[in-house]
Amino acid sequence: MKTLAASIFVERPTESLDWVIYILVGSLLVIVISRVLFANNVESLRKIERFQEVNDNQGPFAFVCQLLFSVLVSTLIMNYLTNEYNFIFHTPILKVLAVSFIILLVFALRNLLGMIAAYAMGISFDQNFNLKTSNFYHAYAVGVLWIAVLLFYFSGISYKIPLLIGTGIILIIIRGLQYAYKFQNQNDKQSKIWYYNILYLCALEILPLLVLFKFLIMW
Repeated sequence: MKTLAASIFVERPTESLDWVIYILVGSLLVIVISRVLFANNVESLRKIERFQEVNDNQGPFAFVCQLLFSVLVSTLIMNYLTNEYNFIFHTPILKVLAVSFIILLVFALRNLLGMIAAYAMGISFDQNFNLKTSNFYHAYAVGVLWIAVLLFYFSGISYKIPLLIGTGIILIIIRGLQYAYKFQNQNDKQSKIWYYNILYLCALEILPLLVLFKFLIMW
């Protein structure tokens, strides 16, 4: 595993940062368009209780959040990716697009495996509630990542790894708040039981990631 990680994540300097500007500006453009198309969703982001009342375009809004999340994460780690496939992905933009596609694929596979595990274990959950909760916290995660990319490439900070670690910690905190809200506000009475919440976490989150990790090792 150390060899695999070392071959993928090796810090390399970036000569031109024009591509980063394109991604940051493009992300802002997508956010502005989303502000128009998903006005109710964006306006209700100030309070999650208000966001839960919005039923408009939650599916497309989720895709936009996941797309921005994937692109910004890929941009943040681009300098640490291997050059082994430069004959195909010979520009930073192409690398970012490739890694973004992989992240989106992981999202899709994780959701699919989570639903299969939930069905196999007889776990019931409110999909609409979960989608709205995920959208709310993903929107804030996108904001954190946009700022992190800006600081990473243009702030002049010498130590990049602490910035990456700090960003990761903030994202983990956001994820933790998402789980806490889900566990506290599920409509099903069974979801109030701590054992059920642990089973829910294992089936819908940990198990899919373990399966994906196992396939990655085999590959």
